[in-house]
Formats: sequence, structure tokens, C-alpha cells
Amino acid sequence: MEVLAHYIKEESKSKVVREKIENFKSSGGLNLHPDFPFYYTDGIKYAMSLFEEHKLFLDMAMRAFALSREDEFIVIRLCRGRNNDCWIEYCKRSRELLKKIRVPANVHVPVTPGFSMCFYFIGRTLLLPTEF
Repeated sequence: MEVLAHYIKEESKSKVVREKIENFKSSGGLNLHPDFPFYYTDGIKYAMSLFEEHKLFLDMAMRAFALSREDEFIVIRLCRGRNNDCWIEYCKRSRELLKKIRVPANVHVPVTPGFSMCFYFIGRTLLLPTEF
């Protein structure tokens, strides 16, 4: 029973995070990351605060930056499988898969099992789809 209660609590938190990100209204502001030469929008800054996993977003941007030599528009999908495993898919705009990376189990990803969240990396900027 305790496991079920924990699962429902996590699923509910995931839904709230997803809704907050989807409903975020961007100011159009850009932030330069202090440790790596990429920009991120206010929406990404907001998502980082909701996820409480800043390193996850830095890792996503660094990999997308490396892949941007192949395509300037990178679609990033943060996914959680039905078995609670997490991975990140990097695709071209055409959805052609460029790279798939497993997310370590110790990284908290507030995504409901069976769902994914999408981000874009365009040029040197990480942004939410609603900010495109």
C-alpha cells in the first residue's frame, strides 16, 4: 500500500510539473550558462527550478550542442518508460534519432511513466517548445 501511495504522489507531482511547464508564459529573456557556452530561456530556467536537477539540463544542452554540428535544430525528448527507466533522445527536426542516452537511476526525473517531455536546442539556445 505504501508503494502505491508513493507512486500516486510521484505521478501527481509529475502531472503538476508538466502542466506548469506547458502553461509557462515566457518573457523572451535569455540567460547565458556560467559554465558552458549556451543560452537558455526563462522557460528552461523555470523548468530547472521545478525539476531541481540543474545538472540534467546542463548535460542535455552539452550533448545537443555537440550534435548541433549535424543539425542546427535538435529536438530533445526526456522520457520515462513503463518500467520507470529514463532516457533522453536527441533527434533532428524530422524526428530522425541522433542519439539516445540513459539517465542514471539516482537522477530524479518528474515525468510520468509512459510519457515524455520535449525541449528544443536551436543554435546555442535551449528552450521549451512553447517558446519557439
